[in-house]
Amino acid sequence: MDTGGNSLPSGSDGVKRKEVGNYYYGQGHPMKPHRIRMTHALLAHYGLLQHMQILKPFPARDRDLCRFHADDYVAFLRSITPETQQDQLRQLKRFNVGEDCPVFDGLYSLCQTYAGG
Repeated sequence: MDTGGNSLPSGSDGVKRKEVGNYYYGQGHPMKPHRIRMTHALLAHYGLLQHMQILKPFPARDRDLCRFHADDYVAFLRSITPETQQDQLRQLKRFNVGEDCPVFDGLYSLCQTYAGG
């Protein structure tokens, strides 16, 4: 039985992705992924993980995401990085990404994991 936690799947490059519970969106942001980590720790502490089947989500593919979101929005999420966001200010505003929904390393992988789950 897998009790390995809440890691994002490895990418096509074989590199293990950051654990979902380790993302930090900034002070005051409503998403608090560390709660996932705390929940997992509680389950482990109380010995409940051994009674559970842990399923790791398959990342949603582009076509899955495009069933609910516009193609250009999905393409934007796939391409935006902290290093490129200054070059895409118009797109950031258009898709309401910024202060409340910040750009961070691994944003698209996290979106795929959440949607896949």
